[in-house]
Amino acid sequence: MVNEMKEGPKCYSATMSDFKSTFNPKTGERVYEGYDTSQICENGHRITQFAETGKHIEDHCSKCGAKTVTACVHCGQKIRGHLHGTMPSVYEDPIPKFCHKCGKPYPWMEDRLQTAKELLYHDDKLSQEDREKLWDLLQYVMSDPKSDLVPAKRKLIDIKLGKATDTRSGTRFTS
Repeated sequence: MVNEMKEGPKCYSATMSDFKSTFNPKTGERVYEGYDTSQICENGHRITQFAETGKHIEDHCSKCGAKTVTACVHCGQKIRGHLHGTMPSVYEDPIPKFCHKCGKPYPWMEDRLQTAKELLYHDDKLSQEDREKLWDLLQYVMSDPKSDLVPAKRKLIDIKLGKATDTRSGTRFTS
């Protein structure tokens, strides 16, 4: 069917970034290819992953009232939504955390990272060096929750064990 459309004599198309909508006058069908655009609120609630092709668009989130966005606030690239041309799934695509063009975090991820950093820097038991090491690990883990957590867990255990002291003898416990 896609090959017929490309060869059809009067196909009309409109291209938006990496999204393409084609109308085939022979079949009367509109076929979408590429990524649609997601609309997500600033707190990370998905409104729709079909902002280009769907009708369910909101200025503010119905769950939390936050403003919604369809593009990266840093570079203006549209937030990738559903990938048309793939097999339909009963699962929604995951909400992206970072822009695929500029690599900067979306507002919902920026808030999470900022909160984690504030919590980390309010812990008086950690040295500046420990905070910086943990911050690097936290950014890594928060950007890819399915990543191998063993290095991060090991680092946290090492820091906790290194901080554990026997107040009576002043002896440090080591692993």
